[in-house]
Amino acid sequence: MSDLPRLLLPPPFRAIEAPEGDLLALAAAEAHEGAGTLLWRESGGILAIAVVMEPGPPLVSTAREAELGYVAALAALCETLVQHGLPERQVRVEFPDRILYDSALIAGARWQAGPQGEDGLPEWVIFAAEILSERPGLEEPGLYPFTTSLEEEEFGASSAMIESFASWLKLIVDRWQHDGVDALLRRLLDRVEGHEALKGAEIVDGRLQLPPLATVLNEERWRDAERGGPKW
Repeated sequence: MSDLPRLLLPPPFRAIEAPEGDLLALAAAEAHEGAGTLLWRESGGILAIAVVMEPGPPLVSTAREAELGYVAALAALCETLVQHGLPERQVRVEFPDRILYDSALIAGARWQAGPQGEDGLPEWVIFAAEILSERPGLEEPGLYPFTTSLEEEEFGASSAMIESFASWLKLIVDRWQHDGVDALLRRLLDRVEGHEALKGAEIVDGRLQLPPLATVLNEERWRDAERGGPKW
């Protein structure tokens, strides 16, 4: 792996260009480098990004609350797509892990929690996203109308999107710290497709609590493991 200082990332982010392989697993192997370690790779029509986070007070005090890091990173990815996409396009979430661009799948999200520390919190968590950057060999896009790619939707350079993702994640975590959990959840709920999508959520002490990620994440419904990204 090689550091890429040409990417302009806010502190504490540090970018590493990853070799071939499952980026989520590669990020887990690099988790000892600490919060803000951001791995990325673009190949085979997939832009893959993974970021290491370290949950802890004051934002997080339980293992369940650590999963709010997934919400923050998912919201950051959506904001990045809005920022770099065409203004008339909508970015929506088919909860919990499919990101739609004008109703077409453009990205999927993944999550992994590390071993539990003495405080009962994961020592680290990783959010990973796999984005269709192009669909090589596709001569007739109309044959696959339920997916799309960054190239087809006239997005700009991938490096700029990675920089924006890090900036948005930092901003959203800052707003979470100052405005509370409800403000963070609102960023997700405003983009969720359909009320039934949040099946398993409940109201606890007057606050929405999302279902445990382990019970709802399902890569099989969107991911092509051989390609290492969304199916099309």
